[in-house]
Amino acid sequence: NRLSILGQIAAGVAHEINQPVAAIRTYAENAGRFLDGGKTGAASGNLTSIVSMTERIGAITSTLRTFARRPGVAASPLPVREAIDGALSLLSGRIRDSGVTIVKPRGTASPVVMASRIRLEQILVNLLQNALDAMKDQPDPRIEIELAERDNRALISVRDNGPGLGPEAAGNLFMPFQTTKEKGLGLGLVISQEIAQELGGTLRLDPGNGTGASFTIDLRRIE
Repeated sequence: NRLSILGQIAAGVAHEINQPVAAIRTYAENAGRFLDGGKTGAASGNLTSIVSMTERIGAITSTLRTFARRPGVAASPLPVREAIDGALSLLSGRIRDSGVTIVKPRGTASPVVMASRIRLEQILVNLLQNALDAMKDQPDPRIEIELAERDNRALISVRDNGPGLGPEAAGNLFMPFQTTKEKGLGLGLVISQEIAQELGGTLRLDPGNGTGASFTIDLRRIE
C-alpha cells in the first residue's frame, strides 16, 4: 500500500541523498584548497562535480514530488486508446529518433475504464521509456502495445524485443531505487505501480518468454 511504499522510499532517499551530499562536501573542501593554492582549473573541475551532484539530488526530489502529488483531475470514463495515443504523442520525437517500430493494438475498439487520462498516460510513458532504453543497441527494435478484455477487466500490455530481464532484476523491479540503468533512479515503476493501484488496478511484469520484457496494466472495465 501507499504507506508501505513511502516507508521504503524514505529509507532509500536517505541513502541516495547522503551519497551526493558527502561528495559535495569533499569537492567543496578540495576546491577551497585548490583556490588557496592558486589552482583555479582544478577548483573549477570540483565545482562542476558539485553541480552534477546537486542535479542528482534535484532529480530525486522532483520524482518524489510526482509520487506525492495527487491529481487535480477527477477520474472519468476513458477509452483506453486515447491514453495510448496520448503517450505515443508525448514520446513521438524520441520514438522517431530511435528508429523503433511501434505496433499499436489491432482494430478500433477500445475498452473504457474509469481513470484520469493524465495518470494513465504517466504509466504508459514510463513503460514506453523503459522499453526504449532497453533497446538502445538492439537490432530491429520493436514495441508492441496490446489491448484485451477479460471479464470486467481491461488489459493493456507493453512488450519489447530487447534483452529482457534476469531473475534478480525482475525480482527487484518494484523496489525503490533498484534499477538496471546507469543513470536511472529506480522510482519510475514504483510510481507507476502506485498510480495503477490508485486507479483501482495493478501493474505487473508478465512471465518471460525468452525475448524482451512485457508489462501489463490491469484496470476495471466499465460499460
